[in-house]
Amino acid sequence: MEETEVKEENGENTVKKVERTILDIFRKLINPHENVRVKAGSSLLNYLVKTAKNSEGQAELKYALARLVRGLGSPTFVARAGYYSTLVALLNLRQDINPSDILDLVETELHTSRKNSDAENADIRSGQILAFGAAARTDLWKIASSKQKEDLLNLVLTAAKERVYLGLFAYSFIVDLVAADPAIKGDAVFSNRLREEGLKPWAEQTLDSLYLVLSLKLLNPALFSKKHIAEGLGTRKIICPDSLEPLCKILMTIPRVTSLKHPSFEAVVKLLTPDVTSSFFDELDKHLKTPNRNRLLVFIKIITITLRQPQLLNHTADLFTDNLIRQLLGYFRTFKGNQKDNEYREAVQKMFQALIEAFQEEHATSALKIAVIRKFLFNPGTFVFEKVTKSKVVQQITQSLDAEGVKELAAVYKGVVDGTESINSENESETWLNNDRLYSAHLLIKLLNLPTMKLESDWKVEQLTFLLEISLLKGTNGMNVGRELAESLKAAFYGALDLKLSKLEELQSILLKLAQHLNAKINEENLETELRNPISLETFQLWQTTMKKVEKIENRQKKGGIKAVFLTLFLHMGLQLFNDVQLASDSLKELFSCYDRVKKDKKAQPVAESEDDPYWTEVVVDLFLNLLSHNSHLLRSIISSVFPHLCTYMNSTTIHQIVSVLDPTNDENPLSKTVDSDSEESEAEEAEDEEDEVDEQSNDSHSEPESESEEDVEPESATDRLRMALHQVLTNDDNESVDLDDMSDTEGERLDQALGEAFREFRPNRGRRKKQSKDQETLTHFRIRVLDLIEIYLNSSPSMLLTLEIMLPLLQSVEFSIRDEHQKPLNDRLRSVLKKLLGLKKFDNIEGVDHTILADLFKSLLDKGSKNALIVQEMGEQISQCCIFVIKCSQILGAACKGAKRLRAAILEVVSGELQSFLTRRDCLTPYVLFKNILQQCWEGNIGLAIILQELLFSADVRQYQKNQVAELLKLFYSNQRFFSQFQAKVERKMAEAHQQFSSSIVEYFQGLCENPENRNVKERFICNLFHLLAAMKQSPLELSEVSWPEIAHQVTEYRSYKSFSSDAKLAFKKLCKLLNISNVVPMKPHVTKLPALIEEKNDSDDQEEEPKERRKKRKRKSNETLKLRKEAKQLRLESLSKGLEHATEFANSVEEEVKDVEPQEAEESDQETTTPSPKKIGKSNRHSIAVNGNRDSPKRIKKKRKLSE
Repeated sequence: MEETEVKEENGENTVKKVERTILDIFRKLINPHENVRVKAGSSLLNYLVKTAKNSEGQAELKYALARLVRGLGSPTFVARAGYYSTLVALLNLRQDINPSDILDLVETELHTSRKNSDAENADIRSGQILAFGAAARTDLWKIASSKQKEDLLNLVLTAAKERVYLGLFAYSFIVDLVAADPAIKGDAVFSNRLREEGLKPWAEQTLDSLYLVLSLKLLNPALFSKKHIAEGLGTRKIICPDSLEPLCKILMTIPRVTSLKHPSFEAVVKLLTPDVTSSFFDELDKHLKTPNRNRLLVFIKIITITLRQPQLLNHTADLFTDNLIRQLLGYFRTFKGNQKDNEYREAVQKMFQALIEAFQEEHATSALKIAVIRKFLFNPGTFVFEKVTKSKVVQQITQSLDAEGVKELAAVYKGVVDGTESINSENESETWLNNDRLYSAHLLIKLLNLPTMKLESDWKVEQLTFLLEISLLKGTNGMNVGRELAESLKAAFYGALDLKLSKLEELQSILLKLAQHLNAKINEENLETELRNPISLETFQLWQTTMKKVEKIENRQKKGGIKAVFLTLFLHMGLQLFNDVQLASDSLKELFSCYDRVKKDKKAQPVAESEDDPYWTEVVVDLFLNLLSHNSHLLRSIISSVFPHLCTYMNSTTIHQIVSVLDPTNDENPLSKTVDSDSEESEAEEAEDEEDEVDEQSNDSHSEPESESEEDVEPESATDRLRMALHQVLTNDDNESVDLDDMSDTEGERLDQALGEAFREFRPNRGRRKKQSKDQETLTHFRIRVLDLIEIYLNSSPSMLLTLEIMLPLLQSVEFSIRDEHQKPLNDRLRSVLKKLLGLKKFDNIEGVDHTILADLFKSLLDKGSKNALIVQEMGEQISQCCIFVIKCSQILGAACKGAKRLRAAILEVVSGELQSFLTRRDCLTPYVLFKNILQQCWEGNIGLAIILQELLFSADVRQYQKNQVAELLKLFYSNQRFFSQFQAKVERKMAEAHQQFSSSIVEYFQGLCENPENRNVKERFICNLFHLLAAMKQSPLELSEVSWPEIAHQVTEYRSYKSFSSDAKLAFKKLCKLLNISNVVPMKPHVTKLPALIEEKNDSDDQEEEPKERRKKRKRKSNETLKLRKEAKQLRLESLSKGLEHATEFANSVEEEVKDVEPQEAEESDQETTTPSPKKIGKSNRHSIAVNGNRDSPKRIKKKRKLSE
């Protein structure tokens, strides 16, 4: 092992041998990674412990101690951490280290000098403090003498004074030492030195020294007696009325924001007593008279700590002083736009969280909570306190109140609304603002739905009566309420009627008491004087009629069922007479008519009625739709509360009334007339540059196929239209190919136009750039509200027939909502309701449903209609699930009645036909996921589908990529264990012939592959899918005796010997071999290329070469025609230029002869130019010979021109 010489620091050149590895360990102690430092320190400690008894161990220990102590003064934090942690561990492990050794090393290794820079001296002082900390946290302190302890204490106290930031660093070690060593409390020398250091006059105190005094006082109250405190600080106690002013000044005057983490704040709060808490925070509040962010953060920090002290809980309201509330709100209001102060927001949220946690304590009284709420909402707070501070602290405090506390808070809110509550401002004549009174009314309304007030029905009636009187009547309570505020309070009152009650009877009781109270206040004589908004005599008579009917229903012994529905509607609509007269009057008249019919028919069962006299439920549903067309949450809640009681009376007509509203092409919903007229006005105001886009949207949304009347003609698909457009533009001859380079400008424009028309069909979300109009948005929200009725009906054990009638319109509405991104909310709601419908498993009855209805519905679901490929892709899962739902309904219907076989055959006929179309026709838009989901169901019809799939697996009519899908579908079929557990015997009986044919087909297929293994038409993915299919068949519980597994195994391994597989195919092959009990290791056979294959390949290559030759001939023929045109144009130009010159005839003749001479050469050059993509460069000698028409002149022609010009 390598050794090195170490020179001792005392100047003597004694040579000690130290291992090289030890030196390497010291280098690793300064590594930035903690795990490296820990590992290095452990290695060093292990070595020093092992060598403790060796002769060289003392020298190595001394060297290690010197290095570790010297390292405490390193300039980097990482190095100090590594050396300090290792030194502390070493002092605990080696008991032979004396305190004097550490003191001597500190004196020699960590001594300051004037030659050092200020930063170096500061690092040395840090090292001295760390050396004291290492001694204080080990047994070294316990064995030290009093003199050594005093020296160590003087060392750390002296170092603490050298730099401001070293004070807290040094005092924390002292506090830890006092907390860890109880015996130190009796050390007079130590105690005196600490008193001398800590108990200085208040003017000399700092945040660090205050931490030392407060911490030592908490640890050892006897250390600082009253006499010592009075002599040192000049006050009776550390925290007393006399010391609050200097104490708060020290706390609120922080040098930097990082001082917020100083432990002094927590130490001060722990010493606070209840008798001085209010005075302490009042003194702190004086420092907030002028805005200052740091002082505000300090105040918030102290409040947060105080809220966690249970003994100070009763003084919680005193913590939130006036200046704090002003600055708290003021600083939030200074934020503009995206401006944020995350540190401030986080501090405030922590304070609110601590407040909520404190109020969860059992001894937190309601009076205390209400006092805090008053602080936030009353002056200097604001009723929009939560909005400004972006919190919910008032709501959270309110939810923690008990019933009596809620009532007390309600009295406060009522006092603000009627103006009897004082505003708590210096100006006694100041009154509440209308916004404050209105906001207080809303806070009062929120109290009605608190869980703690669930059983307080009489109290709720009292609050609602108060709101009714102050908003509708001109009574004593409402004398100081203006018209504008009264209108707002009226809206708030009607919003308060939206009560969240579990029973309809409770709602009826509350509404009845309100109606009776209002009815007792008004009569025909005082309508003008009692009501703020007087109603007409006709409206009052309608009110009296309503009250009479209500009283009759109320007086009956049996008032449940349908009568409870009418009672609730009468009460709500009667109260609405004082809000919306027209709506309430029309609604009540219709309700009276329906109620009279119900009384005549006691059983309230559907009866056959004429078209002019519809059944009463149809009238009620029409009324509900009319009410839902109004953007009122109250009306929506009314209908949601009573509609469940009407679901048993729903029939096909009423369901169609509801779902027709969702149809985008329907014009008979309550909003249709308004929307149509408004949309026409809005379209008239559109800019001219958007007319084309609007037309496209109109065509997309409302156009119908022209061939709709022609039942025998199949609608043309978008793919067909695209193909035909391209065919008509590009070529008129089926056998002629088109070169785009030879296309003229006119043909190019025609192509662009045709492509635009063809591809426009595939563009999704057309019109998404256009903003949705207000009327369209209103209609969207109306349809969302109507879906509430459908969801309620689906929750009431509906009829199967009505459920199926709902499903198809919902799916059509999904298609409509997909086309327009503005319908995203409607689309989400539709998917939610459709999911609930498809999850139904039980029905009230199955009457009216037969195999014809289910088969026709299945066809309708798969009818592509106006859907294109993108829409089908988007709706694929919904279409699939709807089809699965129809199949499940057929199973329920088959189990309940006879004809299950005929029912299954009808649906199987539709599914099998669609499956064959999907696999053989290009224009079929049926989603692939449909067949995947069906084959995973436990449906007997899957047997027929599997037979069809086996027939199509090797059919020439199926394209290659779809054969992969066939194999995947068959694999799903044979992997359906739940299906085989019920129908295994039927599958084996019905598919025996199909399995036999499949066995022979797959053997023949692999035989063909072995004869021609280089066949490029066979894709490895298909082979891999076949392996998976065979494995699934082998793993299935079927016996499959018809399948010749040995022959299949032979052919598969034979093919494997000719072909190398990818990793996926290898895994599939290996799995199949394991199931067939054969080895997956197959030796590869030598590659032999057969002569017929070569000849065939040669013929193929010759055929492929023929086509380019034909193209070149056509190009040459076209280029010759172009040359003739060029010659004629050139001759005409030359003749025009030669007019007026002599020898004109000779010139023309010479040109003609010249053209004849050079014609073959130019034709050849032209042919080369058409076949060569890059033109040749023109030499310098020929640059001057370029003619005006852009053609190059030959040398012969140039000479003739020169002679002619001479």
